[in-house]
Amino acid sequence: MADPQGNAGPDKGTAFFDRADEVAETGNWEFAIELYLEGIQREPGNVDRGHQKLREASLRRKLAGGKPAGMMEHFKRRSGKDPVTNLLNAEYLLAKDPGSLAYMEQVLKAAQAMELDEVVLWISLPMLESQRKAAKPSKRILMLLVDTYSRPEEYGLALEACRLARELAPQDESLNQMHAELSAKFTIKRGKYDQDGDFLRSVKDLEKQKELIQKDSLFQESSYLEQQISNARSDYLAAPGEPGKVNALADALLKIEDDAHENQAIEVLAKAHQDTGAYQFKMRIGDIRMRRMERRCRQLRAAGDQAGAEELAKRQLEFELEEYAERCVNYPTDLAMKFELGLRQFQLGKYDDAIGSFQQARRDPRRQLQALTYLGQSFARKGWLPEAAQTLEQAFDHELTENQAVALRYVLGDVLEQMGQLPRALEQFSKVAQTDFTYKDVRNRVESIRKKLSEGQTGQK
Repeated sequence: MADPQGNAGPDKGTAFFDRADEVAETGNWEFAIELYLEGIQREPGNVDRGHQKLREASLRRKLAGGKPAGMMEHFKRRSGKDPVTNLLNAEYLLAKDPGSLAYMEQVLKAAQAMELDEVVLWISLPMLESQRKAAKPSKRILMLLVDTYSRPEEYGLALEACRLARELAPQDESLNQMHAELSAKFTIKRGKYDQDGDFLRSVKDLEKQKELIQKDSLFQESSYLEQQISNARSDYLAAPGEPGKVNALADALLKIEDDAHENQAIEVLAKAHQDTGAYQFKMRIGDIRMRRMERRCRQLRAAGDQAGAEELAKRQLEFELEEYAERCVNYPTDLAMKFELGLRQFQLGKYDDAIGSFQQARRDPRRQLQALTYLGQSFARKGWLPEAAQTLEQAFDHELTENQAVALRYVLGDVLEQMGQLPRALEQFSKVAQTDFTYKDVRNRVESIRKKLSEGQTGQK
């Protein structure tokens, strides 16, 4: 979001980065991501404490089964006119789907618009690495990277991007000419900068970035992943009844996201479930199927089949409802499961069921805030407005990021307006507007309520 209050500046994100590091250690990835974004809003150019730490948290979230942003999140995070908002929205979507080249490109363009050179170089490296590993590299992306690297005179990286583009179109004479020109510029720069030490420093900076890429689990070599599978399979065959060996083989297989390796993982887990009766193995099969449906939805959207994607998303939601209902039967004291079940019930309009699930889930300290927020919205959807307002107000007793506070105040303002409590609704909407003037239709809501109040419409429902 924009920073109308002038909160951006050196070290102004430190408190948020420190808190984000602490939260990330607890495994609360969603809250950690919000906190890192709060810090980046104040220090957009801080790569080490902000952008890189956010990416590390997003990768760990993905390995823990974290899902990409949903349809409504995409709608809320559309690009606009404010460059800071665009950067934060792109970083949020990338954090939810760290392998998405499209979101990397959005981050790149937002950083370029803000002239954040270090951020541009940081995000362009995983983009280049994705093209090295891609079965079908994109010439458009590679030419974008050539241009990106040429501006700050990072000719070594520009050469690499150009080389990959030449492999796609070896007969393209313009690419051959471009490669020759970049080679000459690279040679001149090396000779010119050695005397001042600038080139040596730039090489060290580049090596640091390459080291980060090697740690990025998205870009591990396929040969390395296959070797991990082979090792895990050997251990599994030596002790096929040991749960740790079963899960280790499944983990190794699932690092390669395709149907063939996922089917192998399902076979291993299904046999373990049949042999031991342990529900954990059946649950992991459900996770794989949900992941596969999500991937298929993304593929349909990328192909422009929005109707097909929406139909599959609906079937996926119904499958997930059944899956989490079964999990809650098998793990009746697991409040995280209760929250996930409540979320699916809410999304499918089963508000009575959702209320019961969220009331149990709010006893989990890690999900209390989210559970209260959804519980309040469930009451509102049923038309139980006083209960909705009281529940949403309880959520303000918790630690909130700026984005969470904005979303919560908007929902509470909507409920209060429906109740006819216009002054209180105006107070909430006004606070939203003061923080993020572009949030949803908050400007219209404020103006509408002020007009009603000026006309004397102050009656309570």
